[in-house]
Amino acid sequence: MIPASLGAALLMLLTIPNARGFGGAQGAPTGLALVVMDACYAPLLLWGPLLGVATLSYYRRHLN
Repeated sequence: MIPASLGAALLMLLTIPNARGFGGAQGAPTGLALVVMDACYAPLLLWGPLLGVATLSYYRRHLN
């Protein structure tokens, strides 16, 4: 439980700062390429919270 919880927290710390997109990054693409890049990156933002939910569910299911 602890490794998965730490992993979820780390993923959120790594992905949330980029939630507003990559438009301001040096060397980032512009126009349609930026939209596609942000659309491809967007599901990664859910990985940390969903890992946390799965970890909590696993813990509650195996508590008894």
